[in-house]
Amino acid sequence: MATSKEYAYYIKGNKVAIVQKDWTFSGGQTLSQPGLNDLGAQGALLWKSPKESITDGLELQYVYSPQYTLGANYTIGGLNIGTGNKFFINGWTVIGGYLTFLRSYDAGVTNWYTSPENAVISGSSGDTGGQSLDYIVVRGSERWNGLHRVQTAGTDGQLITYTKVNEVLPYWEDADLDFNADEEIFDGGGSTDVHLADHFSAGDYVWISGADLQTQDHGLHKISSVETSITDTSSKLIVDTRYVVSYNTQNANLDEEYSLSANFTADSGMSTVNLYKAYRDFSYILTDVNVLNDESDELDIPRYLANGLVYYVKAKYAEDAGNIEMKEYFMREFRRITEKHQSAKKLGTYRAQGFDLLRT
Repeated sequence: MATSKEYAYYIKGNKVAIVQKDWTFSGGQTLSQPGLNDLGAQGALLWKSPKESITDGLELQYVYSPQYTLGANYTIGGLNIGTGNKFFINGWTVIGGYLTFLRSYDAGVTNWYTSPENAVISGSSGDTGGQSLDYIVVRGSERWNGLHRVQTAGTDGQLITYTKVNEVLPYWEDADLDFNADEEIFDGGGSTDVHLADHFSAGDYVWISGADLQTQDHGLHKISSVETSITDTSSKLIVDTRYVVSYNTQNANLDEEYSLSANFTADSGMSTVNLYKAYRDFSYILTDVNVLNDESDELDIPRYLANGLVYYVKAKYAEDAGNIEMKEYFMREFRRITEKHQSAKKLGTYRAQGFDLLRT
């Protein structure tokens, strides 16, 4: 006997979660609705993740009001192949309460003010609304996919946005920190005592930058162990791996993250070291974003739906004027157009339900 399967969905953040009806019984579990012989069984109805794959069995249709539009092509690794740019990032941190993306390569960290990365501060280059605000779109991230506005494009790999983060991560800027050839970082004995080991654990990530550092000392590193001490110069971080977005770019794939063995140079007496606790999250940034921000923008809707939009606007004007009859008329026309447009997307034939007692 064939059994039916029932599915449902719910929204979690910006994701759609699919669940399947699950009946449980004293004699076991089945992921389909019980048959006639099971009606007397004692069980419970649950919703769980689907247990089998159904090829081409799910279709999602939705209507949305877009916040932005993007071009179709991007520049990768400095090679111009279209109207936009795509830059991979290693991870993120929080600076001053704001989300900050981090990018480094084998030759050092990124200067977001130099080409091609300076596309993140290109202003209205991709904006038809005449704004000079700088926007980026993040994709491939575990947490930060979507639209962000750029606040500061730094010279040491940090790209600070206006996105507020309800999390505090420790960081030090222009600090007196020392490095040794055993891949250790510790307080340089300056006027400010920094006990680094009190703020990190093995497995954490740390972002390092600064004008005094050697090339191989920059970027995102993984902490292998820490050495705690009541003495600031003996409170140490030991790293073992460095992550970059490109390595030997003549042969490497530009859409992969590369891990290198940490290789510090012994340096002391430095006073401009920046050190941030960070998260590793290999993803990418898209630039030249056209954000919907004023009346000069174009709505990304078909011409047929534009007629329905006119009826909707007229309905709102009639509502403001207190003419409810006209408002309802325009809303009926708006719904008629949108329903007709949606019906046009249906595949296959239409069947009319008949009534068997009618005579022809």
